[in-house]
Amino acid sequence: MIYFCKVSYLGAAYKGFERQPRLATIQGKLEDALKELCQRKTLIHGAGRTDAGVSAKGQTFSFSHEAIKDEKRFLYAFNRLLPSDIAVLSLEKKGDGFDARHSSTGKRYSYSFRIGSKRPLESLTVSQFGSRLFDYGAFAEAIALYKGTHDFRDFTSKGADIGGFKREISKAECSVHDGLCRVDFVGNGFMTYQVRIMVGVALKVGFGKMGADEVEAALRPSARKIFSYKAPAEGLTLEEVYYEPIH
Repeated sequence: MIYFCKVSYLGAAYKGFERQPRLATIQGKLEDALKELCQRKTLIHGAGRTDAGVSAKGQTFSFSHEAIKDEKRFLYAFNRLLPSDIAVLSLEKKGDGFDARHSSTGKRYSYSFRIGSKRPLESLTVSQFGSRLFDYGAFAEAIALYKGTHDFRDFTSKGADIGGFKREISKAECSVHDGLCRVDFVGNGFMTYQVRIMVGVALKVGFGKMGADEVEAALRPSARKIFSYKAPAEGLTLEEVYYEPIH
């Protein structure tokens, strides 16, 4: 039987989602809890691999298990075995062949940051850059350039890609409220570090260190030249994983 779960977590204390030997990870904590709950080793399949320090409101994973008689009680016990910064929000039975990663159709990410005075209570989920000149209009213009289908080979550290590094981004928008800038991306897939590099490049435009024309040129690459600057991990949140067509 395949079970599908949605999980929320604060990523600050973890070295990413994927299990790593001798390191605290989200997958490691989930599998450890399942092992204790099920009294046997149970592997999970996550929809994606968030980086160290990255949080999630709607990450998903699936696992195989014999029929669970009381799903509500199972979910309650599962959460009792997890630390306070990880919560499994739902448990759902799925048909054979379902896989949280390969069955997904896309993801939604947000990135939040502030320019100005530090706000310690936001430090684990909002990137803070201190008081400096920043052009929000130029930043928004750069973000809008990502919308559409582009070759993102310069925006990922991934070594190779069957699809030629092409991804479709159906939403690339930003808003500012009370000094907090938030960027939202929806796409059919995101590669290693892609969102953090996209935001990092747009931040350089906002700080006057790059022009929007350079961003446009990077989306039509003739040779690969990966951007080295990634926006800090703490500002990134995986908001939702989609399993229906994205409109």
